[in-house]
Parts: sequence; structure tokens; C-alpha cells
Amino acid sequence: MNFEIRKYNDSDLGDLVDLMVQLGYQHTERSLSENIYAVRESGGEIFVADSMGKVYGCICAIFDIRLAAGVNGEIVSLVVDSSARGMGVGKGLVAEAESWLKQKTNSLRVRANSVRSEAHDFYKSLGYSFSKTQSVFTKNV
Repeated sequence: MNFEIRKYNDSDLGDLVDLMVQLGYQHTERSLSENIYAVRESGGEIFVADSMGKVYGCICAIFDIRLAAGVNGEIVSLVVDSSARGMGVGKGLVAEAESWLKQKTNSLRVRANSVRSEAHDFYKSLGYSFSKTQSVFTKNV
């Protein structure tokens, strides 16, 4: 499959809603559009893998800024359509996000849910190494 990695544009929204389902998240076009706006407003970017007008994957590049740990670029929300996995789409998306993030920081991280062992293996194959385990606590306010 030939694909182009590029920045997200509004015509990609429907395909991204479908991809989020494959990642395990239910969104409407409105809710996802609001998230995209928030990512960009906070200095992040979304990249997509496009082949002939259809988006087969996406990735989000953001910054995590902490008092103790400083500024880290983060790769989040990587998903490749099930029909395009194993074709280099994910590697292309990661490479684009890394290239974009490296312009602003020299530390890159990725987080993957503990149940996604395939994702862990994928990131290790790209040179990422395991650094710590955390628990996430959520409070709706």
C-alpha cells in the first residue's frame, strides 16, 4: 500500500471517528473535533496516513510538561486500520511524529495500555525501552 503521511485536515474527521473505535474509544464527530482542537491549541499535532483519500491510520504528537521531569514529547493515540496493519503505516506515522517532536524537545515517550502487548512489542522494535509502570486514577468533576 502506498500512503502519504500528512497533517490532519477537517475532511479526515469521519475516518478518524472510525479509527478511534478500533482503538477502543467511542466518539461523535463533534467530540473528536473538540479533542483535535484542544490538541492543537495546546501545541500538539495530529498526523494521518492517507491512501487515495482514505485515512488508514493516525497519531497524535503532544507535549507533557512536568515540574520534576521537564518537557517530554509524547506519542499518543496511534491507531492503524485493521486492514492496513503490518504494511509500514504505523512505522511511518511514528517517524513523522518523532520528526515533528524532535524540533521542540530531545526527550520522547510513548504510553501504551498494559493490555496492548502487541503495541509494546511494536514500540520496542522502534527503539523505545520500558521505563516505568504507573496507575492512573480518574475523577470526574
